[in-house]
Amino acid sequence: MECPRCKIENPQENKFCNECGYDLRISVVQSMLAKAWEMELKGLYLEAGAEFEKILESTPRGDIHLHVGNLYYRLAKLKEAIFHLERALDLCPNKADVHYSLGLVYYKEARIDKAVEEFKETLELNPNFHAALYMLGIVYYHQGKLDEACEVYKKLIEAHPKYIIAYYYLGVACAAKGLTNETIEAFKKVLETSPDDAMAYYHLGIAYEKKGDLDASIAAFRRAVELDPEDIRSKENLKTLEGMREKFS
Repeated sequence: MECPRCKIENPQENKFCNECGYDLRISVVQSMLAKAWEMELKGLYLEAGAEFEKILESTPRGDIHLHVGNLYYRLAKLKEAIFHLERALDLCPNKADVHYSLGLVYYKEARIDKAVEEFKETLELNPNFHAALYMLGIVYYHQGKLDEACEVYKKLIEAHPKYIIAYYYLGVACAAKGLTNETIEAFKKVLETSPDDAMAYYHLGIAYEKKGDLDASIAAFRRAVELDPEDIRSKENLKTLEGMREKFS
């Protein structure tokens, strides 16, 4: 094995260079990392994971555990993902990315309380981690904590006004709370940036109907159907409301 520092050839079994004392194990790890990255780039994800794990047997590293955890998460191998992310957390307890990735895995496993803990910890370490704030709103919504969900999405919008998906979920949460005017305002914001969002028009149609604005509701459902002819819910609502308007006009 050639020493990368002094270029002297060493026996393959050497751990250190006979000439300069350089740690030759570093070269072995670098070579294995290059191989693992190449496999991953080729889409050989399981093979890449196995190669990364070989490296971790001899060289525990938080960044590699994090990467392997994320890799297994994408492969839906959640137990394996948790194992590596917990190892990463042991080595890097104050790294926001690790807590965020653990939160994603717990959310995928429907361990909602654990997901909330991890997303909160992420934000403690990095208050500007907007993806964690977004996911915290999602888990609050699924817990039925609508006030908390709305608060989180408003905070996200304040910090990142162009985070349009936050307006969408704010609208959904407000609708669940029965806040009709706030629902309408949120979905109008969505449509300012995404004017062809059929689902936003559907939610607007529902909100306008609850408000008693029949014409606005019909117009919203009609636009939703134009944008998505397969939208059965909007079609049925449109048919019902047009029938009502015809009956009472």
